[in-house]
Amino acid sequence: MTPEISERQLVTELTGNLRRGGGAVFEVTGPQGSGRTAVLRRVADQVAGRGIRLITARALAGEPVLARLLAELGAETDGSMTALCRVFLEARPLALVLDDAQWMDGESVRWLHALLRRIHRSPVAVVVATAGLGTAAEDMLAELAEDDSVTAPPWYVVRLPESTVDNDRIARTLHVLSEWDIRLLRAMAVCGGRFEWTLVRELAEVDRTLADRAMTRLRGFGLVVADEPRLTDGVARAVLAAMSGDQRNELRSKAAVLAYQAALDFEQISAILVEAPPVGTAWARLVLQREARVLAAAGRTAEAARLLIRALREPADDATRADVLIQLAQCELVHAPEAGDRRLVQILHMTGPALSGPRLRAADMLAGRGHFGVSRRAIETAITHPGLAESEKWTLRALYWYIVIVAGEPGELGVPAVRPLPDSPADPVCQGIAAWRLGRGGSDGAAAVALATRALAVRGPGPLTPRIAAADVLAWAAEYETALAGIDAVLVDGRRYGARPAAVEALLLRSSMRLRQRRIAEAAEDLAGMEAELPRSCWRPLLRARYLAVEVLLLLGAGLVDEARQALAREATTDVAHGLTYAWRLFAHGLVALVTEPATAATIFVECGRCMRDMGIVNPAVLPWRLLAAMAWRAAGEIAHADALITESCDLIVRWGVPSVLRETLEFADVVRAMPEGEAARAFTAQFFSGSLAGNPLAVSPLLELARG
Repeated sequence: MTPEISERQLVTELTGNLRRGGGAVFEVTGPQGSGRTAVLRRVADQVAGRGIRLITARALAGEPVLARLLAELGAETDGSMTALCRVFLEARPLALVLDDAQWMDGESVRWLHALLRRIHRSPVAVVVATAGLGTAAEDMLAELAEDDSVTAPPWYVVRLPESTVDNDRIARTLHVLSEWDIRLLRAMAVCGGRFEWTLVRELAEVDRTLADRAMTRLRGFGLVVADEPRLTDGVARAVLAAMSGDQRNELRSKAAVLAYQAALDFEQISAILVEAPPVGTAWARLVLQREARVLAAAGRTAEAARLLIRALREPADDATRADVLIQLAQCELVHAPEAGDRRLVQILHMTGPALSGPRLRAADMLAGRGHFGVSRRAIETAITHPGLAESEKWTLRALYWYIVIVAGEPGELGVPAVRPLPDSPADPVCQGIAAWRLGRGGSDGAAAVALATRALAVRGPGPLTPRIAAADVLAWAAEYETALAGIDAVLVDGRRYGARPAAVEALLLRSSMRLRQRRIAEAAEDLAGMEAELPRSCWRPLLRARYLAVEVLLLLGAGLVDEARQALAREATTDVAHGLTYAWRLFAHGLVALVTEPATAATIFVECGRCMRDMGIVNPAVLPWRLLAAMAWRAAGEIAHADALITESCDLIVRWGVPSVLRETLEFADVVRAMPEGEAARAFTAQFFSGSLAGNPLAVSPLLELARG
């Protein structure tokens, strides 16, 4: 028996199932006018702020809905049914909200059938609204709802009562009303109860005497509520339906202008503007952008995006349009990240000298989003635009090579599409990336620090990625005060300009630096603040892996080994056995294994090191996998393997050439060499992390240098 629940219970059950790692189906059913769409909108609003990926769509008769859903995920429609389902299962945790499901086309019905049979063990929730018309799609849903097989997900039904509005009576009444009555009804229908009586009369162009008499009649017919100029339930819909499209558009345009002239608040003006045709003036766009910022700050990003999409219909020059697209991409990051990426790519394809600022912001945002192939190709295109200023070319080149290095693209691509950066560029943006590249290679620490320090002197709305990279380099060189000041500035600018991914990166880097300084409470606070800054579902995989390593270290330092294991289990694994993301996941697993199974830890750390070397990262200050592997080997009795790694680590840190880091590394190496043997060695590794963070004299700072890369 399919259980029935209320609308209030829907969100509770949905989030509960996703939290437990299982899927569920919620069918909202009711006749025309019962409010199905409104229920789905409220559900989407509540789900959007909970770190759940949200995809919404409405099925239209004769149009394939599956293609639109796949487009939201940036996927192609070609492929087997299993592959098409996998696209959605891998986007977890996911809430798919589908309105008017009764109109789904045949292919989409077959796909939905296949998907619903696969979500019982995946955090994917599907919310569908149906009208009970007996279509093929509804028959399929009814069949699945009664399926008691083991593969069927939990199924809930929200039944909406039939509308109490007597549409026939309203239609008959409208036919007997006077011209003045109809004018007032149309004005009230368009303004939706947002105007006071004097503004309603002005919009309807009816004088006070005629309007007062008309209102008396309308209240007598039951079309208007008793104490205010607002229509009763169902009347507005009937009045608007009786108007032609041109009549609705003309009246909505007049209402928007009148609301602006009357200085109503931005929320009221925006609610009218979003339904109105383009007004053709700058104030309309500015009002929509301003209200979108308010909604986005409150976590209502889907509503904010709707206003910005409407703002794009107002006339504007290319630079202004690019600013709106950036704001829209920032909103869509939470609920439609692939769509947001497409907005940024669109900006990079635009030409003209006035677009330099927006282009660089778009390139910087793409560099931090994790879709490296899309980002690289878009920046390649932007660099070829004619008339670019020399400084813009340098910045785009720097961001391009940052993406290439992080993505770890193979060297067999042949001649690069973009010229490589020099080792010591004059441009401050390039200096940050050049310092980061130099630091990862582990050579000439003094030169890397000098480049990074100059890069961090930049402030304002320019690219943030090179500044984060520069702060990374200074942390590798133990220049904490300068690095923290630079990362604090990045955090301020990231929040000011809406670059939330950059702000999250800054929090993680600050957490790792404070951890190395043994400011444990502050480090944990920064780590906890990351999800408040941006839902975890929006983090790129590399950021999630680095977060996991720092989280595990904090838990091990507190002696919470079981909790550290749970953190590893919660984080989704990846089938890709290469790259930085894989290396960081291995590092986190190695930390836990070092406490419980040292021999296993040694193998894990060595594999982590293989990935790091494949990416060209040889600097021990970036990730101390060699000394941790040496500790694990010694605990396992493999002294020769341990000594070889200790020697290699010391040689490389001498090459890095930073005295304070060299001193810390040599101290750590001495600790590893002096480890006890046998069971005492296992006991030593089991207590090492908690002893380090508690201030044990044998603690070594490089161990705590984690959130790097």
